[in-house]
Amino acid sequence: MTRHRPLTPADLLPHGPLHRVGRRVVVLDAVDSTNQFLLEQAGALGDGAMAWAEYQTSGRGRRGRRWEAPRGSSVLLSVLVREPAGSPLFTQGALLAAVAACEAIESTSACTPGVRWPNDIVRGGRKLGGVLAESSALPATSDRALVIGVGINCLQQRGHFSGELAQTATSLECECAHPVDRAVIAAALVARLDHWLVACRAGPAGWRKVHAAWRARCEDPGTRVTLEHNGRTYCGTALEVSDTGDLVVELDEGGRQPFAAASTTRAVRMPAKTRPAGIAEET
Repeated sequence: MTRHRPLTPADLLPHGPLHRVGRRVVVLDAVDSTNQFLLEQAGALGDGAMAWAEYQTSGRGRRGRRWEAPRGSSVLLSVLVREPAGSPLFTQGALLAAVAACEAIESTSACTPGVRWPNDIVRGGRKLGGVLAESSALPATSDRALVIGVGINCLQQRGHFSGELAQTATSLECECAHPVDRAVIAAALVARLDHWLVACRAGPAGWRKVHAAWRARCEDPGTRVTLEHNGRTYCGTALEVSDTGDLVVELDEGGRQPFAAASTTRAVRMPAKTRPAGIAEET
């Protein structure tokens, strides 16, 4: 197993601040949540601030679910940006971050991950990482704070995953034949986040490239999905992800319907060889 070494700001930004990300870097041994930390400090830290933690005591995923990782095992990173209220980043920031995470993993390991709507990074049907985008108002300005958090399982062994996670989660250590270097992966992630944040700030052409990169990695089209939306359950076949980040589904009851990530949850497939009958995991 690859040994753990706490990371430093120099690990995350080996060549110094980038175009937008890294103007302030906060490295924490432990914190409740890197996303929560940046949301609370948004007024003081400003655009491009970044928080890294070796351990989160209350890490979270979408819709309040817990994100758990042993100390020093993962990439746990959040970036803060200030955006006008109507910015596409507020609805599509998670898509951008998932693309950046996949590119970072691909460029630094022998692992080629995919994405699963709306926020999962997957490998062989198992969850390798996740993305969470959250926003809050900023005082005395019309802009809003957007925090994009990325978690990537790096050094976990199979035994670190218990309960249903034993059947649905994985790590780079489990998937790669070569040693996993968290510092290299984290630095690549920061660089790709910066690249896409700059590209998309320049206009629609950047977003078209994000959508194309995301769709090329998306494993949903053609698969069966069960979704919970506004108190109802919908079943059908996933067709595509729209330019606004909605999952478009051909419903069993007839018709096509887009589902927004902010108001929809889903039951995801376990790997076929290990999925017990009737068991599904919410993501």
